[in-house]
Amino acid sequence: MKREDIKHIISILLLFSICITGVLGYIQSELELRKFIPHRYFAYTTLSLAAVHVTLNGGRIWRYLRRKLKKT
Repeated sequence: MKREDIKHIISILLLFSICITGVLGYIQSELELRKFIPHRYFAYTTLSLAAVHVTLNGGRIWRYLRRKLKKT
């Protein structure tokens, strides 16, 4: 599997995880559940996927920021 494929898979999983976390947060809020474990675990999963996503795309992000900072 190529690195580009892994980047796309991580991005898709991240979007899916964000959606599920939002839905579970809404359910937690509506049902006034104090300790709703699935919401917490999906939030941790989302943070982990975001960290992997930034790690894989760190060079691209750094080049973008450097280019924008040079213009100002």
